[in-house]
Amino acid sequence: ARKPLPDERTKNSTLCRSVQSMADFAALRTELSALVGQADPGVDAKSVAQSILDRWAAAGGSPDDVLVTITTAAYGATWPAKKKTGGAEAPPGFKFVPFEWLQRFTTAVFRGIGVPEDQAAVCTDVLMESDRRGIDSHGIGRLKPIYYDRIKDGILNPVTKMDIVKETETTAVVDANLGMGLYAGPKCMEMAIAKAKKNGLGMVVVRNSTHYGIAGYYTLQAARAGCIGITGTNARPSIAPTHGVEPMLGTNPLTIGLPTDEEFPFVIDCATSVTQRGKIEMWGREHRPTPPGCVISRDGKILFLTRCRDKYLHGKDRAIH
Repeated sequence: ARKPLPDERTKNSTLCRSVQSMADFAALRTELSALVGQADPGVDAKSVAQSILDRWAAAGGSPDDVLVTITTAAYGATWPAKKKTGGAEAPPGFKFVPFEWLQRFTTAVFRGIGVPEDQAAVCTDVLMESDRRGIDSHGIGRLKPIYYDRIKDGILNPVTKMDIVKETETTAVVDANLGMGLYAGPKCMEMAIAKAKKNGLGMVVVRNSTHYGIAGYYTLQAARAGCIGITGTNARPSIAPTHGVEPMLGTNPLTIGLPTDEEFPFVIDCATSVTQRGKIEMWGREHRPTPPGCVISRDGKILFLTRCRDKYLHGKDRAIH
């Protein structure tokens, strides 16, 4: 279970990262990997780990990286605290954007491309929840390539018309008619919660839907309602099977959330692949090379991509692990 994010992540601002020195960052990752991999790191392990974490944070590294999590747990090192200033100040080359502004902007974009006002508000909330939680791979960064462009290209419908194909006391099959997955998802989870409250179990399957953002949004819905929530979805082939090189599987997230006796629920939200394609797109937007092993070519070579265009990141001649 995760406690609420640190203050700097939960204030009404989000950080638009600038380009960092990738050579330095790669070297830090190598240092951290070597430290974690040592059987006997020695008596100075904590100070060494702290030094690396300090430099990691200064280079723009994420506190959610698995290596950081292992280091803090194993060696007692801590993520560097944000220095107190008279107000929120962005480091040189960084810029803070208020969440309120982002929310208004995102809703206006959805409205501008034909999404009804009530549906646009729900879609925006799903994207904003991702950014508020520091999941930059599935937030506003996907507004244009995943939603705006697909509506403009006629791939998904801006108006979501939901038809109940079949329904029982505990189950339902809903057709979203290629509408906004960001709207169909919350509404179908509401339906599942209502059925569970009444009958002990609720399961809703949605067909002809589209990308529905972070899966964790929906299990949080259930947990906040006092229910155990499970959600999952399929995705287009982009993942190479174990020991394979051809993209054959989707990232296919499977997410679970449940209430706890703490101030926060337990939620695990992850893809069934090693790397989410959203993270690769995020690294591309930031002109950061993908870490070793995330993307491979058809001949098994490790690729270090720095472009964010979908057709370049996910061509038939490369796959995600």
